[in-house]
Amino acid sequence: MKPVEKNDDEVDVVGGVFRDLLFYGETHARDLLEMPGGTGYNVFVGLRALNIETYFHGSIGIDWPFEKVGRVKEGKSGVFVCRDEKEVLAVYRGVNLLTEYEDMHSRVLFSTLECGGDVFEEYAKRAKKSGIMVILDPSPIFEWKTEYLELCDLILPDSEEYSVISDDHSIGIEAFVKLGSDGGMYVKNNEEYRLPVSKGGNFLLGCGDAFDVMVIYGILNGMNAYEILETAVKTGRRASFIRGSSTAVVEAIKNSVESIS
Repeated sequence: MKPVEKNDDEVDVVGGVFRDLLFYGETHARDLLEMPGGTGYNVFVGLRALNIETYFHGSIGIDWPFEKVGRVKEGKSGVFVCRDEKEVLAVYRGVNLLTEYEDMHSRVLFSTLECGGDVFEEYAKRAKKSGIMVILDPSPIFEWKTEYLELCDLILPDSEEYSVISDDHSIGIEAFVKLGSDGGMYVKNNEEYRLPVSKGGNFLLGCGDAFDVMVIYGILNGMNAYEILETAVKTGRRASFIRGSSTAVVEAIKNSVESIS
C-alpha cells in the first residue's frame, strides 16, 4: 500500500451529492426521510466528522435545500429515490454531471464515478502527475473503463463492481471489496483475504459509504490492511442499524472511532 505521510491528514473528495428521498413502508409510505446523500457527499461528511480536513468537489443546483456544498450550477440538483433502503426507484444525476475541475489541496484524492468518468479522469490524471494517492469507488459501474486501473492506487468496489473490473484480467492494484452481508475482502496481487461479519440490520444505504470512510481513515492513520478491513467491515455493519444515508454514515463512524480509541 502506498504510504501516506503522517501530517498528510487532508483529503480531496470528488463525487455526487443528491437530494435523498427515502420512503419506508408500503406504496402509501409510513415514513419519509429527506436528506443530502450520494457516496461523494457521504464520504465527505464522514471524514469531516472525524475532524479530517476535507475538500469537496461536486455540484448542486439552485434548488438545493440543504447546507451548501461544492459549486452551485444553473439547473436541478441530483435526486435519489429509494424504498426501505433496498429498492432504488430513481437516480437523477442532474448538475453532478456539470462538475468541473478545481485545484486539489491534499495528498489523497477519493473519487466516485457519480459525476461522470470524464470528471474522474481529469482529477486522477492531474493527481498522478502531482504524486497524489488516488482512491476510487467505481460507482456507478457503467461509467467504468479498464484504463482507469492505471490511474488508481486503490479501488473500493462492491462485489458486483469487482466482478466487472476483474473479469478476464488481473487488476494489478490493491482493493478493499465490500461483500455486503458476507463482510469484506482485501485483494493484493490477486491474493485474497476475506473477513466475515455477524448478521447486520435492515438499513443498507449507508453501509458501503461508511466502509469507504474507514478505509481512508485507516490509511491516514498508518493501519495495516487487515486492521483497515476489520474496522471498515465493522463500521459498515454498524451503519446497517441506522436509517438514512449521510446520517447513518456519520453515526456509525462516530461509534466506531469511540470503540477504537
